[in-house]
Amino acid sequence: MKRLYSLILILLGTASLAACGLRGDLERPEPMWGHPQDAETAADTPDDSAGR
Repeated sequence: MKRLYSLILILLGTASLAACGLRGDLERPEPMWGHPQDAETAADTPDDSAGR
């Protein structure tokens, strides 16, 4: 009986996780503070310490 409850909980957990998320293209929201153009340029430039 304990095995049946465990199986049901696992199935419900997987079904609820499968329903999460957005479909289609994701849009990045504007920053809450600062300038939006600064956020894009900082993300586009490579990090010098990444290869070390």
